[in-house]
Amino acid sequence: MIENFSDFRLPTSGLRKAQGRESAEADPRWSTIRAEAEVLAVVRTVPTARRLLDVAEAFAGDPRVEVRWALDRGSELGRGVRDLLAAHKIRPLRLAQAVRRSWHLVLAASENSPLDRLDGPVFLVPHGAGHGKGMAAARLASCRPATIGLAHADDAARLAARAPDLGEAARVVGDPCWDRLAASRHRRAAYRRALGTGDARLVVLSSTWGPRSLFSRHTDLAARLTAALPWDSWRVAMVLHPGVRARHGEDAVTRWLRPALDRGLLLLDADDEWRAGLIAADAVIGDHGSVTLYGAALGVPTAFACFGWEEVDPEAAIARLGHKGFYFDADGPLLEQVTELSGEPGEAPLADQLFAHQGSSLERIAEVAYGLMEVPRPRNSAGTTGPTRATAVPIPRQAQPTPMAWWFTTRPSGTGIAVDRYPVSESMPSGARLLAHIHAPDPRHPALATIVVGTLDLAAYPGAYIAVDGDTLVLRSGEKLVAESALDPAVVATALHTWVFQLGRPIPTELPVNGSLVRFAASPRH
Repeated sequence: MIENFSDFRLPTSGLRKAQGRESAEADPRWSTIRAEAEVLAVVRTVPTARRLLDVAEAFAGDPRVEVRWALDRGSELGRGVRDLLAAHKIRPLRLAQAVRRSWHLVLAASENSPLDRLDGPVFLVPHGAGHGKGMAAARLASCRPATIGLAHADDAARLAARAPDLGEAARVVGDPCWDRLAASRHRRAAYRRALGTGDARLVVLSSTWGPRSLFSRHTDLAARLTAALPWDSWRVAMVLHPGVRARHGEDAVTRWLRPALDRGLLLLDADDEWRAGLIAADAVIGDHGSVTLYGAALGVPTAFACFGWEEVDPEAAIARLGHKGFYFDADGPLLEQVTELSGEPGEAPLADQLFAHQGSSLERIAEVAYGLMEVPRPRNSAGTTGPTRATAVPIPRQAQPTPMAWWFTTRPSGTGIAVDRYPVSESMPSGARLLAHIHAPDPRHPALATIVVGTLDLAAYPGAYIAVDGDTLVLRSGEKLVAESALDPAVVATALHTWVFQLGRPIPTELPVNGSLVRFAASPRH
């Protein structure tokens, strides 16, 4: 057995087979690395796959350990798992293949998989923040786990009280998902840039799945928030439990959210983007799901729009938070409540009550895993087992949606103008006018707009008073100006419209807009 990496040599022949039959996909004739230990990660749903992707990092850098993946297709909420694994370049085995051979270790994040059919010591971990919906002792026992990894000593005490026979299998290892969140805090500004929030505050809606979830009880909340919150002050994101998409299909969910998406809702994916969104958030509105608990643990001001008490273990951490938490009236005044929530202090000490071994959960997981495999931990050049650390989640890369039509309202502010923009909705704010890009999806919007963006040709838009393209503005009165400002030129145009056409004042050389000084110069005519 290899004691350290200095003894390691690349073999010239194939991968050593574990006992039993080998699938064709792992034909040793095609292998270049001979693994000492073969680990099977059993995934059932997107959350279980995401959790085991975190857990598998405990073996990073050790070529003696090969992690294979098997898909348990027994869950009706399993849609999307193959896509997630494919995004990580993983081609899973069928569970029927995995049961025909033995493994040095079986990793799982759900007791609902037929783990008792697999030949190998089972290391079972939760797939969310603790066991918020309780610990099903009978199902846990049927898995015959060698070890049950838990996030905190309180979880271990609950397990021992409800299933004494399983108490000896419990090991407090912390939470690798939490450690990645905590390791990502320094990237907050980068996440916010990638999500396109600018200087606006970000409120994240978090929903678990099922009839008592936020999305089920308040399906239109995202649409109403994106309509009610000023665009330049607030952005709205949503984290949906993957079970919602799996149950209803991506097409249906996207169609239900279409009004909110058209108004700039950020629908965060279930891989890493949701964690970036939580780090970037200024407020979280959720339910009894794990994402809400993670947000509160990060110290983000958090409120509940609903709570599925019937589904929650009364001794779980999420239940304790639900009893003392701030509640959000989904049918009440939205802007006022969100503004109030964002000013509330977060639950700074909460993480210590939820997660043991913070920052070292992968180290604890590695200790358990290598012990179960009976393989020594890899050693560094100093001859010691180096710590295994969580890393920050990636910076989102996908383009974020931006509305192409807004209601805008203005008001005098000191010597200048204050502007609020609201993505267009059925409810127009009092006294609002229309600002639209010429390529807005609804052709009525640029045709009826007071200000059009993306052109300087006012002749094509006879109802518009100002046209904006880049930093250049053309007025209906014939002037052509260049605006020097860090603000969106469309916002500058709305303020200039109020100053010139509503208040009847001359074109200024300088104008304070939303607290920022804008300078105007005549544009040379060509």
